[in-house]
Amino acid sequence: MDIPTHKAKFDQIIKKYNLDQKAEEISTFLTKKHNHNAEEFATLFAMNKEDAHTFLSFIQIGIKFKEKHIDNEN
Repeated sequence: MDIPTHKAKFDQIIKKYNLDQKAEEISTFLTKKHNHNAEEFATLFAMNKEDAHTFLSFIQIGIKFKEKHIDNEN
């Protein structure tokens, strides 16, 4: 999936599950010291596994971009 399509799906998922109201819970989940998986995220945020996977994979794209383009500027 290309990045613009992935971003559009990410935004749709945020609206569909009102995730903008759950930012603190999401950040807590993402910063826990364990492996994250879509099934656990789906259960925690009452969504289907496919949407959870799409949401988390877009966040991973952002992290990789940050690591490549921002963290390595020095």
